Amino acid sequence: MANMSLWGGTAYQGGADFERETYSQAHQCDHCRNLLIRYGSIDGEGPEKWLPRAGTQKEFPDVPVEIASLAIEAHDSLSVNAGRGAVVLARAVIEATAKDKGIGSGNLYSKIDQMHTSGLIREHIKEAAHEVRLGGNDVAHGDILSGPFSYEETAEILTLMDEVLLEVYQSPARVERARQQRLNRQQSSTNP
Repeated sequence: MANMSLWGGTAYQGGADFERETYSQAHQCDHCRNLLIRYGSIDGEGPEKWLPRAGTQKEFPDVPVEIASLAIEAHDSLSVNAGRGAVVLARAVIEATAKDKGIGSGNLYSKIDQMHTSGLIREHIKEAAHEVRLGGNDVAHGDILSGPFSYEETAEILTLMDEVLLEVYQSPARVERARQQRLNRQQSSTNP
């Protein structure tokens, strides 16, 4: 159980005609020292909420730090229901992945196809990357008239982004670790 200390004062907002008065407070975890925001309504109507939401921190082992930080930020954006921000970050993850693997020329469509033809991703992962690209394009190119992404839509796009990272970085690294463990066992059994 985390112990939180109030960090600063309480901010109040609203209270005008027909507007519910709300509060927000910054708290610092006494253990990890991270800041969280607690907010709610003064009258106690509705639930009290915390940002970021608990349990949303994702980890991306074996993914380069710069790309992993983008993916983590996309998931953090989802945790506060910032769907557009999450989706455009997911699109950036796909593009950064292609560039990291030496595919730097052309638009994102061609980069994704090049990742597939070079054997970095399978056909269904290529399609997943294109879905992330298309969702991100709506935001990146200002085509936002269709409205915001629902939480479920955003979560699905981030799941597809995660699949790309798994395919390109995490799964190959896992296989290599298993291979190294096997070789180490074989070597230690032949050289007692």
